[in-house]
Amino acid sequence: MRSGGLVSVVLPTYNRAGLLTRSVESVLGQTDGDLEVIVVDDSSEDDTESVVAAFRDPRVRYLRLPRNSGLPAARNAGIAASRGGYIAFQDDDDEWHREKLARQRQALDRHPEAGVVYCDMRRVLADGRTLYHRSPTIVRDRLVAPETGYWQSYMLAMQAVLAHRACFDRERFDERLVGFEDLDLHLRLARHYAYVHMPEPLVDYHETGGLTSNRRAELEARRQLLQKYFAALLARERAFAVRETMAVLLRRSLLPIVARHMTPL
Repeated sequence: MRSGGLVSVVLPTYNRAGLLTRSVESVLGQTDGDLEVIVVDDSSEDDTESVVAAFRDPRVRYLRLPRNSGLPAARNAGIAASRGGYIAFQDDDDEWHREKLARQRQALDRHPEAGVVYCDMRRVLADGRTLYHRSPTIVRDRLVAPETGYWQSYMLAMQAVLAHRACFDRERFDERLVGFEDLDLHLRLARHYAYVHMPEPLVDYHETGGLTSNRRAELEARRQLLQKYFAALLARERAFAVRETMAVLLRRSLLPIVARHMTPL
């Protein structure tokens, strides 16, 4: 696959003006500066707009949604507004290492058969400790990883990804899901495209709360995934379908699987 030079970086945010500057600066500071940053404001009630306006850089674009629509919708809006031949994602509280885009573009050039390249991360905990976050192995058209016994794309964060635009001309985020929309997107993209894993941490993921800290939302998202893929699971991964159904009913945590992807630094 080949794409044009510009990278469109989609950065959704909602009421996190105090964290946004660090995130945007880490993108603008890339050694490969052929990029645009699309800050998608999901109808924030703080001073997000003025924080974005303070960046006197023509590569920064601001898009405000008319009403709060959720993360999948915000990401889709950013993709729709993008102009690049490559699409990347950033979260409003995380940091990219300076060589992230350059190294990932080089990886895609070395693997013309691939649609997506992704890296590992450093996970920065609230108490200051740092863990190595190893991203999962994505195999084309696979649902469940035998090494974890769980969805193969669980623990692959969007900020670790660089993809050809063609991937998102084919698939977008499912706005019906209350969570794990990234996991779902990767399962669908992996039906059509090869993934290349770069086993090096090029993103600092700052732990500031999210789906895994909201048990009710997590369980509902897991139920939605089971419903969406149930026919395919019964045909290909029946044991997992039964096991995950029981796990959701019994409200079992995913923390043991998360721990398998983490190593202290």
